[in-house]
Amino acid sequence: MSETDFQGFTQDAFKFFMEIAFNNNREFYEANKERYKKAVLEPMRLLAAKLLPDVLNIDPDFDTRLGAIVSRLRRDTRFSKDKSMYRDHSWLGFRRPGKRISESFTLYFEISPSGYGYGMGMYSPDPQLMKPMRERMLAKPARFLEMAQELERAGFKIEGDAYKRDRFPDAPEALRPYLNLKGIGWHYSTAQVSKSMTPELLNELKSAFAALGPMYRFLCGVDRPQKCGGIK
Repeated sequence: MSETDFQGFTQDAFKFFMEIAFNNNREFYEANKERYKKAVLEPMRLLAAKLLPDVLNIDPDFDTRLGAIVSRLRRDTRFSKDKSMYRDHSWLGFRRPGKRISESFTLYFEISPSGYGYGMGMYSPDPQLMKPMRERMLAKPARFLEMAQELERAGFKIEGDAYKRDRFPDAPEALRPYLNLKGIGWHYSTAQVSKSMTPELLNELKSAFAALGPMYRFLCGVDRPQKCGGIK
């Protein structure tokens, strides 16, 4: 293997996140900056680069800048009640340029002290994103339900908070649980981190994103000039 082959993460990546959760200050970060770069940032950026050709087959308009794909350790606390300076987790998120990850429909991978996970969805409920997605569900309900059930059989869990009142009483019964979500996504997570420490994680993510791809293209209207968390 060459130095540019993805080798996986080391145990120290998970240890670093656990430690910074309890030492969330500049002194700890400065003393462990190089450790963070080696254990977390460099493998995360390499993983993102290795995944780019695959995800661009799903949406050729994804932002390809690694700085926009890989999360920063330092948090922006200006508008948050949580004033912790640093994150205790890291992620990569593939989205179209023009908006923040919190405003986008994203393919993602993340690691934290408790394990790793990946999936597809929106960070928080977004009516502007959901409106065209619901329209596509209603236009082709059988196709949507077939893809959703396939993802759930593959181990992805549907995510999203539901409205308390059914807002689509006239829609097909099987479709209503999805239509009534404020935001939608599918997620897989595991506390078994051994695979994340091997090159096999790359193949796992390639397979996962390939499985998520058809639903992403359907909901985002990739085959048509529609918006999906970015500018087009």
